[in-house]
Amino acid sequence: MTTREKIIFAAVDLFNEQGISPVTLRDIAEKVNISIGNLAYHFKNKDFIIEEIFNIMENERQQRLSEVQMIPSFENANKQALAILKISLKYRFFFLDTLDIIRAYPEIAKLHRKQVESHIEYLKAILDYSVGSGNMEPEPYEGCYERLARTIWSVLQFWLMNEAIRGIKKHSANEARMTMWSLVEPHLTEKGRKNFPLNRQNSDTHASA
Repeated sequence: MTTREKIIFAAVDLFNEQGISPVTLRDIAEKVNISIGNLAYHFKNKDFIIEEIFNIMENERQQRLSEVQMIPSFENANKQALAILKISLKYRFFFLDTLDIIRAYPEIAKLHRKQVESHIEYLKAILDYSVGSGNMEPEPYEGCYERLARTIWSVLQFWLMNEAIRGIKKHSANEARMTMWSLVEPHLTEKGRKNFPLNRQNSDTHASA
């Protein structure tokens, strides 16, 4: 890795362990085994490091999602959920401190909100597609599946925070995935239950940290 990459790697590691606030540039420099001056040559302050990490995280998210077909089927939704959950494990400090970060960094907040709305729209498209393909019942009342899409997004966004509050140390992306699908299951048709991802063997369902 280049020195710049080592700085980012070390910062992510420290932020994941301690959160953003307690970590200083000196902490990061010591972890990389470089001087403060050398670190400052690459990143003027911690804000630049955080913004760089967000951009890297977002690029990784886009790359992982692009590897999954965009047809809004159960199977693709399952793969995309796992990709997103693994990203949140890798950069868990962001998902544990989201509100503090978007308050402190307006540009990150703007990009994050755009990503959130896009994600919720895609989740709603999955539900609509599932109704059209006969895998889900029509929504029981207007706005039901819009709310369901937002709730599913909340599970994917805040599962790490939920587990941290409960004192769970070993995080399981598979548990979050199961929670997500438990919200969908009551709305399935008989056909949908046969096509449901949890009824199929999936070798790539576990990720922990």
